[in-house]
Amino acid sequence: MLDALPPDRFPSIPLPTNEAERLEALRRYHVLDTPTEIAFDRITTLAARLFDMPIVLVSLVDHSRAWFKSSYGFDLCEVPRGDAICNFALLYNDILVVPDTRKDDRFACNPFAISEPGVRFYAGAPLMTHDGYNLGTLCLLDGNPREALSDAQKATLIDLAAMVVDELELRLAAKKIAQADAALLTVTQGVSAVTGNAFFQALVLHFAKVLNVEYAFIGLVVDHEDKAIQTIAVCAQGEISENFDYLLKDTPCQAVIEKRTICCYPHRVQAQFPDAPLLAPLNIESYIAIPFFDSTGSAIGLLSMMDGKPLENVQLAESLLTIFALRITTELERQQTEETRTQMLAHEQQARTQAEAANRMKDEFLAVLSHELRTPLNPILGWAKLLRSRTLDPARTEQALETIERNAILQTQLIDDLLDISRIVQGKLSLTIAAVDLNVTIQSAIDTLQLAAQAKTIAVKFEPPSLPIWVSGDANRLQQVVWNLLSNAIKFTPAEGKIVVDLKQVADNHAQVQVSDTGKGIVPDFLPFVFESFRQADSATTRHFGGLGLGLAIVRQLVESHGGTVEADSLGEGQGATFTLKLPLLRIVD
Repeated sequence: MLDALPPDRFPSIPLPTNEAERLEALRRYHVLDTPTEIAFDRITTLAARLFDMPIVLVSLVDHSRAWFKSSYGFDLCEVPRGDAICNFALLYNDILVVPDTRKDDRFACNPFAISEPGVRFYAGAPLMTHDGYNLGTLCLLDGNPREALSDAQKATLIDLAAMVVDELELRLAAKKIAQADAALLTVTQGVSAVTGNAFFQALVLHFAKVLNVEYAFIGLVVDHEDKAIQTIAVCAQGEISENFDYLLKDTPCQAVIEKRTICCYPHRVQAQFPDAPLLAPLNIESYIAIPFFDSTGSAIGLLSMMDGKPLENVQLAESLLTIFALRITTELERQQTEETRTQMLAHEQQARTQAEAANRMKDEFLAVLSHELRTPLNPILGWAKLLRSRTLDPARTEQALETIERNAILQTQLIDDLLDISRIVQGKLSLTIAAVDLNVTIQSAIDTLQLAAQAKTIAVKFEPPSLPIWVSGDANRLQQVVWNLLSNAIKFTPAEGKIVVDLKQVADNHAQVQVSDTGKGIVPDFLPFVFESFRQADSATTRHFGGLGLGLAIVRQLVESHGGTVEADSLGEGQGATFTLKLPLLRIVD
């Protein structure tokens, strides 16, 4: 057996100058004494085919042995390090090729050469890590001497050795990913069902557990001038501990807040911060922390880990800190907004109610619009057909023409209202400003609607002031305002009712116009909405009285565009209504 050969059969070989670091690099891959893996076996099989070799090994050189992660054509899984030719290859950063071991003084007495497997030819390419450590070799062995490898063959062997290292890196990366996933799952599950202070406490507990550290805490900056920290959750030795305050000065936490990024001191942190008050009493060796920020970008606190030994997995710690620093910020913001949550919910409910009402209004308006546009069209079309038949006598013909004209005027007014409200919404309503005598404006509107009032036996009373009352505005638009108010009053006032129009100058240098009626009145709940577009107290009102519900909305917009105000008042249903508008007074002329 190879391991039974006398140790002095093979001369002493010097160790690599970085042997301790090399062994540490080998151990970080956690590959020694693991089962065979097809990824490595494929490489040794491929090398055997490419080079026509009976033996190919992935040899990893530990402190006392050469262990084979994959072996092609060889039964042993390891040999003593002193017997391994690969041990010599560790001294080189290039391929070691021995065409005939019996002709090389270095290997003439090597157990591999003088007994089974009787190696005569050896070629080993270093398994060099990305940071320059030689873990072992991918080596070719043959029981017969061979010519030295060509440059192309050397390049191929080097590539295959690099593939071995790549597989080791992939294996390590997969292990780290699995470890990170498990840690992330543990922490996430641990904090998923809690909020507020319970969340912060659960977070530091699970952080300390998955990162295997003694201390974890979350602290907030409470005094930016003196840079003091107040902890809100502390885990010490696996248990929640009391919160405490401390100054940032001379601590690693100060570096975290000032640099605004992760700061990691995986070992000897006391040497870098000798005046930090907590490190020496707690015998702290390692420290890592990350700051978190508010919505303005200011560092408002930190999540910290400390331990009495060197930090084991810096990359995992940094990843978890980065993820949960954001979660801490989110939870702090949630806490800050908790006080206004009820109010926000109430506002949300109000907005939802308003949106639903707006949708209902839209549907009702579309139905009303369809009805109102069809209403004047039906008599127009009906009488037009009768006129085309030429069967009407002169009296009926005159009636037909009057009906067509009246309904055409009605439809024109409906369309004008729609166009006006569209212009108002788009800000495209134009005004021709001049001096306007409100006496004349009101009287003109009354004259226009006198027939409509007489048809319902409604008395319209207006006693103009003895002197003109002048305002600055668009005469046509102001007449439209009064016309809309009077038209609205006539519409909702029953037969034998009364409408009173009053004009006067009031104390605040305004002209005041009031239109009062004895009509249907306005229920208190609807008063705040009476000037909104498409709003009527109920859809039955629209069906009974007609109209699109735009008249008062147009009134308000026109009055406000003249710098005035308009208000509605009513004692309730059946109590009539009073509309009061005020316009800035221009002057009073004798």
